[in-house]
Amino acid sequence: MKSYLNKTDVIIDLHKQGFTDDFQLVGNDLLWIQENIFIRVGEFAIAEYYKIGESIVFAIVALHYNIKGILLSRIKTNSNAIAPVLIKKLNELNAVV
Repeated sequence: MKSYLNKTDVIIDLHKQGFTDDFQLVGNDLLWIQENIFIRVGEFAIAEYYKIGESIVFAIVALHYNIKGILLSRIKTNSNAIAPVLIKKLNELNAVV
């Protein structure tokens, strides 16, 4: 996995790799911003992730929709916590944050 100094560099590199759509976490689902469609937890996977300061940039693949995009998430500073659904997906990736 590459090392980056800031979120902008990560996003630019992911865009070059085809991760061009945007996602927002809503409960346990992702909202695909461009199409205003909710993607359920079983319909997406984390391809890569990068922790930059108090943020994590996730490269998301939603094969059912044939899209690749980016989800930005802040780590809660008081508990260093990540949303449980993202922890589950990271475990599927065998990743440790």
